[in-house]
Amino acid sequence: VIQNWTITKIFFTIRRIFLFSLLFASFYGFFEILYSYFGIYPARYVTDLLGNIIPFIKPYYHQGGRISVFAYEPPFFAIYLITISGWMFSYILTENNIIKKLYPSIAVLGFTFFSGSRTGLLVIFFIFTLFIFYLYKNNFYRKQLNILFFGFFIIIFSSLAFNAEKLIYSINQKVESLNFVGNLKTDVSNKTRFGMQYASIQVFKENPIFGVGFGQQVYHSRFHYPRWSTINNWEFKEFYNNKKDPSFPPGYNIYTRLLAELGIVGFLSWMSILLYSLFLCYKFLQSTDFYTKVLAISITISLIGLYINWLQIDTFRLYGVWLNFVVLMFLQHKVYQKNE
Repeated sequence: VIQNWTITKIFFTIRRIFLFSLLFASFYGFFEILYSYFGIYPARYVTDLLGNIIPFIKPYYHQGGRISVFAYEPPFFAIYLITISGWMFSYILTENNIIKKLYPSIAVLGFTFFSGSRTGLLVIFFIFTLFIFYLYKNNFYRKQLNILFFGFFIIIFSSLAFNAEKLIYSINQKVESLNFVGNLKTDVSNKTRFGMQYASIQVFKENPIFGVGFGQQVYHSRFHYPRWSTINNWEFKEFYNNKKDPSFPPGYNIYTRLLAELGIVGFLSWMSILLYSLFLCYKFLQSTDFYTKVLAISITISLIGLYINWLQIDTFRLYGVWLNFVVLMFLQHKVYQKNE
């Protein structure tokens, strides 16, 4: 589809589509936050109404005020936010209007907070920090950062004014939830994820060269679930150790899954693809063309976030990765054409 497009058309088309999706998420998410987080019940009438008339919307209301918007669960919504993050941050580079410049970034960061996804909080704020460092290298954008920080200050101040006690309590909860080691024995989700990853590593140790075969990890790792992860853990009782449950237990980490299934040979092959994609990103960041550089930074931020997110999910269906790969292939092809 994009092979005959220009670099600017690719960049603006993809970014515009992502922005439209974020605008819809903002409209729906606003009412979901009012109901789920602030307890304003009339807002639920709007989310239920949208759920009845829009095919891909089915409202799910989660404990603790977490939101998922059009995703099934908050972690999936966080994956969406990670996917669009680099593209939305790029508005800071290209726009002069302060609303267009700041809104996409503020929306991504704000929704990450309200999603309550621990991985999302860590990943998105990390890649946003990387993006800020990238801007800081340029004297022009150092001045622009003052505008950005001022915008964030206004948002935070307004939120505190609206409900300071609840917001401060929520921030403390978010910080506490990020203590993975401290919560290992008490948080069921942590016990499950680390237990599954530990089991995959044990399978890899038994089959280090070529692994046990693609898709076969779970049939071997079930014998290696550590006791500290299964004891008092309802997820193993109801799902992963329940022979009556037809669902396929996940490995919760693409890297440990590939070590178990494809061994060191498959793992290094996969890592070479990921590292080469980041090398291409670095290469295009050195371009003298402005929009090639902006496109490259958008892809770089998005890919780094998605690669980190693969530390807690073992599916290849992170569509943002493949979309970014296609655009990188397009840019590489343009380089070859130019050289010829």
